[in-house]
Amino acid sequence: MDDAALTKLLCSILGELPGWEWQDSADQEAPFPDDAVVVYYGAIGPKPDRAVGVRVYGATDEELEHLHWRRVQLRLRGEAGRPDGADALATQAFQALQGLSRVKGINGISRQSFSPAGADLNRREERTENYLIILDNQEAQP
Repeated sequence: MDDAALTKLLCSILGELPGWEWQDSADQEAPFPDDAVVVYYGAIGPKPDRAVGVRVYGATDEELEHLHWRRVQLRLRGEAGRPDGADALATQAFQALQGLSRVKGINGISRQSFSPAGADLNRREERTENYLIILDNQEAQP
């Protein structure tokens, strides 16, 4: 699985959470419900307040052992004026991703770290989450 396919898969998994929206589109200004958490491929757009960006940022491919790992970062932004907004979104993302196994080419997912990123100019708290993803060994599959 290449990085673009993995990113879109993770966006679609997060987009299945209640109240979360993902559209496989390059249009960052697509219409979404006002109360939705919008999932973006890459950078998050300026609207809506609650948003998540998904980006692959590191890889290890060990050809001799056929191990393929990817590191993925989520950037989460909560609603304005709510100090726990990004943390609440991170909890939902963690519940959807942590320990996910044997799903559409993913062997396993585990969170490696997270960090508060502070508030943006609109008082929307942000946070980053870093996950390690082990991809299925395609060579070992029938």
